[in-house]
Amino acid sequence: MSDDLMDKLYQWLEDSGRALELRAARSLVGTPGCRLALPAYQYQDGVTKKQREGDVMALFGGPNLSRTLSTSFRLAVECKSGSDKPWIAFHDQRSFAHPAKLNDWWLPCGEGWTEDLRLKVVGAFEWENGLLTSRLASHVVSALGKESINSAQDAVMQAMSFARALADKGTLTLVGDNASTVLGGVMPVVVTQAPLFECELGQDGQPTLTPVERFDVSVQFGKSPRRRVYVVSEAGLAKFAGSLGRALDRVTD
Repeated sequence: MSDDLMDKLYQWLEDSGRALELRAARSLVGTPGCRLALPAYQYQDGVTKKQREGDVMALFGGPNLSRTLSTSFRLAVECKSGSDKPWIAFHDQRSFAHPAKLNDWWLPCGEGWTEDLRLKVVGAFEWENGLLTSRLASHVVSALGKESINSAQDAVMQAMSFARALADKGTLTLVGDNASTVLGGVMPVVVTQAPLFECELGQDGQPTLTPVERFDVSVQFGKSPRRRVYVVSEAGLAKFAGSLGRALDRVTD
């Protein structure tokens, strides 16, 4: 086998995003609180009813010490390789209060949710700066490419489609999980190698760009209310996942 072919294959692994998917799965499974992370996860699209492939599905949570309450939170991860097209999240002048409703944070699933438990879990999330943000971008654009191609928005919608499909299937538990109450949720996440920026108008009416490691963007998916998608850099994925694991550790009976 020629060195030239091997070089081409290694480059293909990077360009296709397959290498990024494997690294993302390894990063997640090595995070405290993550119970498993599976690349190339098969699911059925809720709109087209066709089989599709999510890049990574990761499960967080589990039974607490009393084994009467369990959390089953999944990340539906879409991976996008390539660093030549920066992604810009656009903010208007409004500042959103931090999320107070369950649906502001994730897509809930399962039958275990009560109002008290909603408040308990949202309260646990509010302690984590790695999850908390007071702002939602109105839209995201991939820059320096063809105006007709917005790979950033496409990735955000793909992550939401993946997350919706997982949530529609209900909670995921592992063998040995026998808690009487299971709180389920799915969080759509995009992991990208693209440089991330936030853009807003300054007081002088001129746009201001700020490099960031993560931003959250609001999307409309079908007839459902607008939902949040988390966009993180490859380097920031473990930090984000660690915050989720710590938040779920705080959820006890």
